[in-house]
Amino acid sequence: MKILVKAANWLGDAVMTLPSLRSLKEMAPGSRVTVLTKPAFADLYRAAPGADEVLPHERGGVRPWLRTVRELRRRRFDAALLFPRSFSSAFVVYSARIPRRIGYAGGGRTSLLTDPVRRLPGKRHRVHHFHHLLSALGEPPAVRAPRLEPPDDAVAWAKQSLPGGPWIGLNPGATYGEAKQWFPDRYIELGRRLAGRARIVVVGGPSEAELGERVARGAGGLNLAGRTSVTQLAAAIARCRLFVTNDTGPMHVADAVGTPIVAVFGPTDWIETPPFGKSHALVRHEIECSPCLKRSCPLGHHRCMKEVSVDDVERACRGRLR
Repeated sequence: MKILVKAANWLGDAVMTLPSLRSLKEMAPGSRVTVLTKPAFADLYRAAPGADEVLPHERGGVRPWLRTVRELRRRRFDAALLFPRSFSSAFVVYSARIPRRIGYAGGGRTSLLTDPVRRLPGKRHRVHHFHHLLSALGEPPAVRAPRLEPPDDAVAWAKQSLPGGPWIGLNPGATYGEAKQWFPDRYIELGRRLAGRARIVVVGGPSEAELGERVARGAGGLNLAGRTSVTQLAAAIARCRLFVTNDTGPMHVADAVGTPIVAVFGPTDWIETPPFGKSHALVRHEIECSPCLKRSCPLGHHRCMKEVSVDDVERACRGRLR
């Protein structure tokens, strides 16, 4: 049986699907599982248990879409499992004539699926929501935590880039939107306070290179923001004794490699998208409009982030370092 898995489109979601990918392989041990993903995440899935093959595909425009459809038709998959809830992900496997198409119902795409799945009731961690898709194939195994083992070349790169130690990682950016970002000046102050305990390294995506440089310069640390692949990012975080972060993709990478986390939460959901592990600390303040799940603060004052002080986060860091 040849199974296509349409990967999630965000780094954090991609990490949170790793337990489902592993369980899928256990449920169908004789199958060949191919992961269709954006090129930036290809190495992540190559390092993940459960993926026999990774098929990168470009997005945007009619020509890349047609090339993907033709390639999927040529490979004659028996089934497709869709982690994204977008119309486009369902339409591409429908157009590729894959006989069985499993995904969450809704969003105008239910008719494109052969096995539309209803979401679990109530608020649960997103790892559970992704894993629930497997129920269309039978009784899935118990949910396990996301786990990621960086490949040897990434580990060697991280050892060379982050010699000695100990290191504390800071992740001041957030790809989804500015509302998720605790303030750069507060990261700088926190980094200065923690510098006596460890060396500081700042990480982030390509669009966060300038922000990373600002925070690293202010905190007297090293900037790796925009300078790593996904697996290099994972290996660098794995070398950290502690990782301080906003609610964003690298937070879930840190969870998957086993690095203790202090995460600042403001407008996002601390029930559905926190680190999956239990040994991490969330720093947030309860206010009436949170979580609003907005990319930018609709009230313009970012109160949910402003109320999180440097003292609050430093206190959580010292607790984890002990």
